[in-house]
Amino acid sequence: MTLIQSIILGIVQGLTEFLPISSSAHLVLVPNLLGWQIPESQVFPFGVLVQMGTTVAVILYFWSDLWKIIKSFVKALIDRKPFEDPNARLGWYLILATIPAGLAGMLLKDKVEAVFNDPNATAYFLFGTAALLVIAEALGKRSRNMMSLTWFDALWMGLFQAVSIFPGISRSGSTIAGGMLRNMDRPSAARFSFLMSIPVMLGAGLVSVSDALQMPDIKSFLPIILVGMVAALLVGYLSIHWLLGFLAKRSFYWFALYCVLFGGLVLISGAVRGNTQASVAIPTTETAIVQSTLDPSSITGTLDQNPLTVSYTASLEWLSPAMATCAQTIDDFSIITHNLPVDQLEASLDAVKLRWGAPQNLTSYSAVLGFDRLALIVNPANPLDSLTQDVSQKIANAGLSNWGEVYATCSECFISAPDENFSTQTLALNYYSNQEEPQQLFNEIIMTGQPVSAATALLIPGGRQMLEIVASNQAAFGFIPARFLSSSVKEVAITGIESPALQMPILVISSVEPTGKTRDWLLCLNKVLNP
Repeated sequence: MTLIQSIILGIVQGLTEFLPISSSAHLVLVPNLLGWQIPESQVFPFGVLVQMGTTVAVILYFWSDLWKIIKSFVKALIDRKPFEDPNARLGWYLILATIPAGLAGMLLKDKVEAVFNDPNATAYFLFGTAALLVIAEALGKRSRNMMSLTWFDALWMGLFQAVSIFPGISRSGSTIAGGMLRNMDRPSAARFSFLMSIPVMLGAGLVSVSDALQMPDIKSFLPIILVGMVAALLVGYLSIHWLLGFLAKRSFYWFALYCVLFGGLVLISGAVRGNTQASVAIPTTETAIVQSTLDPSSITGTLDQNPLTVSYTASLEWLSPAMATCAQTIDDFSIITHNLPVDQLEASLDAVKLRWGAPQNLTSYSAVLGFDRLALIVNPANPLDSLTQDVSQKIANAGLSNWGEVYATCSECFISAPDENFSTQTLALNYYSNQEEPQQLFNEIIMTGQPVSAATALLIPGGRQMLEIVASNQAAFGFIPARFLSSSVKEVAITGIESPALQMPILVISSVEPTGKTRDWLLCLNKVLNP
């Protein structure tokens, strides 16, 4: 992520956090529409940490109210009359309203992070926000103000806040809609919505700080986050003031219309982009001339950078812990890593590049660190055990529509006959961008050049997300680099293709031969891959 991208996204966050149009959706969808390829490891921490800027904004705007609540709350506890003072009761209501979102955040964190990398899912959630706003306007009587707030109102709005942890479901939109469905007027529902956002946003920010500190390149990424936070703070403060004035006179219908139009734009843009990618012919990869192994005794190399900047593709995300561990084994040595799409990897200026398989026209220094192979996977509940190449092709080019048709085509491919419910489930095919190494290998070896049908497929950014999606969907079918394999999915054998054909080398590529601590780090990775 660049400094300019951080400023723009900070402004977007400040504009959209308090408007009922989902700030998280815009943080996911704006980069997608602009064609920004932000590393996945940075997307979720930035999205949560930049909210700290808008958290400070809402604290500053409502500081007078907050101070009254805090003083009354403490005094009521000391006097042993916790619910007598209205401001003290409001403090208890804020605590009650926070509980559902806190529980949802802890239980659904992994699923929420996955959606942060799925623009289409975010767009559909945006339609959900529009529906909530329309329903609230149509059914809410708007006859109550904040003084009539009850504990049930607070809990009710808290449940709506819990739903909003998914990007695309506006936190302010859902909670204000929840209040309006309890017949609160718009300004009162908005005011309590903003107050109840403070503990949740603070909690989410603290949790994300812990995650962010574990990022390998946090030192270089932190200043970029801080700039985005400041932009979000300034713009967010102005947004609160504007929205409270707007809601005193106008309805939510315009915001609902905006959510529908923006979500539709994203889906159309994604479909056009997906069709374009599917129609592009994949160039034949030339055989690279590489060293068979690293030379531990080499003294001719000149690359010895500390800290070492390393870029790697999503196919090697599983190698990230080993990268950090190997760096820690070398005294006074550190690495800064960047997870990049394949098409950006070659253009990056990082000293060392790691990728699965060789790029076209490889002329730089390169060496083989190890090998990995492509693995077809399904959900463990799927009775599929193996596939022929022909059936694999039919699945990938939409020649078969459900698992019952797969069984009818190749009954010997299954351990047992699928039950009636599973047989009718639509094949949930998943694939990658055509540039990514697993997709290139799948298209070349298994599909023999035939295109994957984008109309029935879901575009996945990387192997980790592919693993999670297949593990959570009984009807899912996908493929990953085999080193991602875990007990959460089941590997499917493929007949008719020799195993070496599905194998590619893991390469280190640099401008010159590495030496010194850089070479020591690479040798450590070599041992990890070849124990």
